[in-house]
Amino acid sequence: MTKRIGIIGGAAFIVEQGPDRTAHVAADAPVDGRVVTLPDGREVKRLPLSGFESLFTTGIRPSELDEHAFDPVAGFLAEEVVRQIRTEIPDGRAVACFTSVLTEPAAGAKPGTAPLDVVPGLERALLAAMPEGGHRLMVDCEATGPRTKIAGLVQNEDGHIGYWSPPAMVGQWLHRQRVRDYHPTRGTWWRARFEVRQGALATITYVVEPLELVTDADAEAAAAELRVLPRSAVATPGWLLAAAVRGEQIRAARQVEPEPDGPPELVRLFDGVDDEGLPTWYRPVLGELEREAVLAYLEGAPLVLPARGTTRDALGTEDVVPVGFHTDGRFVWPSAVAYYLRAHGVPPVPPLVEWIRAARYRLPGGVASVTMDRAAASAVGRPWDESEVEAKAHRAVEPVQAVITDKRISPRYYSVFAEQEGAWCLVRDGDRYRVQWSSDRSSAVRFDDVRQAAAYLAGQLSVNAAEFGSEPGEQIPVRQSPPVVLSDDPPVESFAGVTSAVVEDIEVDRYGEPDGNLVFVADTPFEQRGLPAGFASRPLRRYRLTGGAWQVLAVTSASGGRGYVLPRAIIEHLRSGQLVEVTRPDHPGLPPITDAMRAEAARNPGGWVYCADPDADPRVIEGMPLPVLLGGYKVGEDGRFTGETHLNEHHRPSPRRRGYPEPQTFFELVLGYAAAGWLPHARLPHAFLRSSFIVEPDSTGNLRIGVDANGTRFLAVYSSPGHVPQGVLRVTQAEGQALAMSGITVIVNPGTTFSTRLRGDDLARAATDPLRPQRPAPPAGRPGPVHWNPERA
Repeated sequence: MTKRIGIIGGAAFIVEQGPDRTAHVAADAPVDGRVVTLPDGREVKRLPLSGFESLFTTGIRPSELDEHAFDPVAGFLAEEVVRQIRTEIPDGRAVACFTSVLTEPAAGAKPGTAPLDVVPGLERALLAAMPEGGHRLMVDCEATGPRTKIAGLVQNEDGHIGYWSPPAMVGQWLHRQRVRDYHPTRGTWWRARFEVRQGALATITYVVEPLELVTDADAEAAAAELRVLPRSAVATPGWLLAAAVRGEQIRAARQVEPEPDGPPELVRLFDGVDDEGLPTWYRPVLGELEREAVLAYLEGAPLVLPARGTTRDALGTEDVVPVGFHTDGRFVWPSAVAYYLRAHGVPPVPPLVEWIRAARYRLPGGVASVTMDRAAASAVGRPWDESEVEAKAHRAVEPVQAVITDKRISPRYYSVFAEQEGAWCLVRDGDRYRVQWSSDRSSAVRFDDVRQAAAYLAGQLSVNAAEFGSEPGEQIPVRQSPPVVLSDDPPVESFAGVTSAVVEDIEVDRYGEPDGNLVFVADTPFEQRGLPAGFASRPLRRYRLTGGAWQVLAVTSASGGRGYVLPRAIIEHLRSGQLVEVTRPDHPGLPPITDAMRAEAARNPGGWVYCADPDADPRVIEGMPLPVLLGGYKVGEDGRFTGETHLNEHHRPSPRRRGYPEPQTFFELVLGYAAAGWLPHARLPHAFLRSSFIVEPDSTGNLRIGVDANGTRFLAVYSSPGHVPQGVLRVTQAEGQALAMSGITVIVNPGTTFSTRLRGDDLARAATDPLRPQRPAPPAGRPGPVHWNPERA
């Protein structure tokens, strides 16, 4: 009975397969993930597969020990010879057989000279896992491609020898040692023996005799070995090459269908941290020639989230790491991936490297706009909403509707988003769109962007309009809109652009009473509407258009705001139910457009300029979490704002807007962000340890430890003088590290509305956590909006 194991950092977890390239671990597992309830009622945490350093199955030979004694996480002892079989779980993507890898001539160096010495970590893992009473531990490891065979012996002080199957983390350290020993000029070892003793250094013996690769599974493992760990021809032994050729023949004969492409998969930068708390990685290195080819691929891929500025080099001391995200349609990776490869030789994760090799280091001809949007959502951790695709597609077909109306095209000759016999059809094809005649797919022309497809369809209808007219008496259900503005709104002639448009199920708003018929795209800034200044003092009301498609007159102001002239006054549409008034929760709104934002829009035509809440300090809040995002402005293809805006419904008010006091210390800054939902509460223990606090000593000058009604021991502290009660006369100052004591709960600012409780055990654990964030300088002011464009290819 095999078990699925996943590795994250220094921990192993039993995992179950989840949907859409995810995995499930126990709900109480100490990893970040979303807790979900399965159909059988169990609660689990759901994590993306890309978050695991390794995913594999483990089993025991002889197999009868699986059921009775095998614990894949803890390992076990046996009285007979046992061998643990570890098999990497296939990725499921289509890969090229014997990819053409850019390798240098073999340098003659032998395996066993890893550029990053991971032997100390392996030695610690072996000693930590040595069964009680053990004095000497010997492990034999044989590895080919995704399969690793591990056998262990344990010798006690009295000379008794037992057979041992190690924990999963020992197998992971063997895997790490092997991939870090790899180099494309010489490959890596395939069999090694490791021995550790209490109080002595580990010894490693590399065995160079050929392996017996007899079974079909052995041959396929050999083929995977040369695909994942390719090497120059002179460094590839003949027995390995012969087995690999046979393995590829077996795989080709089986005709395994690759998994269908899913959403772009987010790539992680590192695999964990080292003994000094710095990020580290356990991946096969790239040769010089291949590294340049991979860099060209990584840096040449379309940007989905371009951003200005740089961040701190995690392996250096300077702020030189570029900010942004790229995608090729299959993966989405930070711009930092290319930086760390170029500056420090850190290779990308193996699935991405293998994907690039399979593509022969050539980027795809284009990435669909829907895929780009998916990648942007993945990069910022925003759940994907398929309805966004439909809404964007419906907006994109406005030029088609304009041609249909202008040329009086019969509905018999066109179809949008569905095939129809005897008509030009625009239909979705995965993340792309195609235009074809009737149901004949051989006539199809495919496009990466629905707007391109719509323009092509509009052209076909326009060129052939003479043949596509309506029959006498044929009804065409088109709602016409009069070009007359009611009430005292500006006339149509005052706007810079006037076009016909078809809109459906959108929200609009209006300054003034519902006696007029001029509305604007909801949340369009006032200064972009082209309205008289006095209109700004009028009430702003929001409405949703219902009842299917509306054909209206669209107006565009000189400042880029987009409005619509409705057929009748708003009050009449409200009475008929065609309009519904919408109320929205409190939102601070988008910041006014500045020259800097206009410049950013000009650099990123066709996308969005997103804005973070100005109360967010980027030195404390990394990236742009969803609760911090205010929304964004749409940018047209001409690099100017269109007037279309988006308000983030998941934005949470800042600490200042919630009425929290102005932070006087670093801890108060983090506490306010956590209380507002901008930071996880897990950041509080780290911030506490890096801050100073005011405490009230007892009569002897020691800390005043109290006990509440539940018997819990607690210590009251104050984060700044303003929170100290008036009745407290004697106080002293202490560092947070000195106040972290196991078993004692720290109550910060008791009796105030700006208070929190921190368990002493959590503080003690945070003191040893190498991942704790560095303390930034005190905030010197509120940063401005953060801008980037998630749609530019």
